[in-house]
Amino acid sequence: MLKKLRPTIGIIDSGIGGISILNALKAKFKGGNYIYFADNLNMPYGNKSAKFLKNRVNNLINYLKTNYLTDYIFIACNTASSVLKLADADVIKMQFDTNYTYLVTPLTKQTLQNINVVADKTLAKLIEKHIFNTKALNRIIKYHVNLHKLNAMDCFVLGCTHYELVYDLFKKYCPNSKIIKNSDFILKDFNMNFETNETSILFLQSKSSKSYIQKLKSLVED
Repeated sequence: MLKKLRPTIGIIDSGIGGISILNALKAKFKGGNYIYFADNLNMPYGNKSAKFLKNRVNNLINYLKTNYLTDYIFIACNTASSVLKLADADVIKMQFDTNYTYLVTPLTKQTLQNINVVADKTLAKLIEKHIFNTKALNRIIKYHVNLHKLNAMDCFVLGCTHYELVYDLFKKYCPNSKIIKNSDFILKDFNMNFETNETSILFLQSKSSKSYIQKLKSLVED
């Protein structure tokens, strides 16, 4: 049960990737009141159309505001953030900096302009599927690092929150590269005062699955 603490922060993502944002918020504020919405029915967002994502994410924003009175909502998905045009100051989306090269999904590549990107069609979905399989994840990240020659780059940004969940593996296979988490850009200037130092998290999903909720909970860092 979600405790009635203020303020309340909503987090929206297609799957497990946004847990990296949740963990970063918890680490920064040492607590907090959160609602995590995993749109697992429509995972991955990376292969959806821009029109679909605009409608879908705006509907989820309205749902969280109406039913849970959220004070802030994080769009914890770079793909969704790249297509959304939001006027609400209380809705925070991922930011992109033209000074960096980003590893992204194909739709993110289509929507970004004047930014250097490397697009991957399958990586986010593979991380979602194998997140608890260390051997498979090592093989997957090593393959994609070689495929895109990431280890030859001086610096690149993980432009998908799924990628941030395996940040340590990117560091392992790109030891000489500076690797940046895109979440750092949106969390840097975000500040919040919570009523207590307690942490309360409510997990929601669009496709009902007890095992999926447990998967999300298992990824939350203490």
